[in-house]
Amino acid sequence: MKQTAKLVLPLVAGIVIGAWGVPILRAQTVAHPAYVVAEVHVTDPAGFMNYAKQVPASLTPFHGKTLARTLPDVREGAPPEGDMVIIAFDSLQDANHWYQSPEYSKLIPLRQQSATTRVLIVDGMPQ
Repeated sequence: MKQTAKLVLPLVAGIVIGAWGVPILRAQTVAHPAYVVAEVHVTDPAGFMNYAKQVPASLTPFHGKTLARTLPDVREGAPPEGDMVIIAFDSLQDANHWYQSPEYSKLIPLRQQSATTRVLIVDGMPQ
């Protein structure tokens, strides 16, 4: 009987630890969405339109999707200097790869010449 207990106890402990640990490991691998949040004050409308027309094609390879492009309804604090833009990505890695991509890198000077902007990349919560 003691021999059986010596074998069963570690087996049961292993099952309990495995049952508890697997969900934790899965939670660590769940992708977090990420968002590019930009405050945009356009100073050259024609130049900015040139930039804005080219952005959607740069987003496609990185699964980026524009969620909002509007003047916000400010409830607290100072209003932004212009419109707010929110772009969603499947992951922080996708957002960073998009921003650093050759396709988008060539557009950055167009944006900077035609608008005053503040651009942030924010890691989202697991879905």
